[in-house]
Amino acid sequence: MTSLFRSMLGAAARSLGFPRWVNEEEFKRWRRESLDPAVRSGALYVPMPGLESTRHYRDKQNLHHLGRYEWAARVLEEHRPERVLDAACGAGYGSAKLARVAQKVDAVDNYDAAMRLARSRYNLENITWHLMDVEKLDDTFPAGSFDAVVSFQTIECVENDGKFLDDLYRLLKPGGMLLIDTPTRKQRVEQPENRFHRRYYGVEDWLDQLVGRFEQVQAFDALPEARLLERFGMPSQGSIACCVKEPPAPPEMLPPAPPAQAD
Repeated sequence: MTSLFRSMLGAAARSLGFPRWVNEEEFKRWRRESLDPAVRSGALYVPMPGLESTRHYRDKQNLHHLGRYEWAARVLEEHRPERVLDAACGAGYGSAKLARVAQKVDAVDNYDAAMRLARSRYNLENITWHLMDVEKLDDTFPAGSFDAVVSFQTIECVENDGKFLDDLYRLLKPGGMLLIDTPTRKQRVEQPENRFHRRYYGVEDWLDQLVGRFEQVQAFDALPEARLLERFGMPSQGSIACCVKEPPAPPEMLPPAPPAQAD
């Protein structure tokens, strides 16, 4: 099929309301030829401008990253959160998805080139961008600031992962929700081959980290890319989770106050 015929076929499909499809070769070529330092760095995923949905792609990389935020937006849409933290936001495409279902999104990342790209593409009125390290969240946000926290493909990069999880728990309001994922392996791997990652968790190790902190934990594998990843021997089961911070007990369930001591 010639490139001209493919172009004509694509134009006809779009005129009928079908989305543009981008093959893996086109995506990789766009990334190689980009002049943006965040895209060229390889440190983070960046979708093609205007094509920030899984409906445009069929390759595992795009589905893997975009699918998580689409899942998060579906989950949060049912709860209509007032304030959501995206830690870390990277190029901001996920923050823009969250901003459609939340009243306010705080998007945090410490990579200045990524933040410049995010602001230029997705500078919505209800997104506040913070150029800062996710390991210093407690320096900026008071406890109980957020109805929900989203943190995808981040914890494997932070030095103190236990403190990071503790901070996310503290930042949630009672009854608040954490949506989180990380690459997992059969066994824990220290200092993996990816130079940006400090560790990969074993599935049981990962779930233990969450269950040890949150009162409710559900792990999922029903993401848009799950079946495709299985074909490549990369099942996502156990890597993505929804965690809920226990809400305060209603007054009728609280123990009675001790009697006042007589003087």
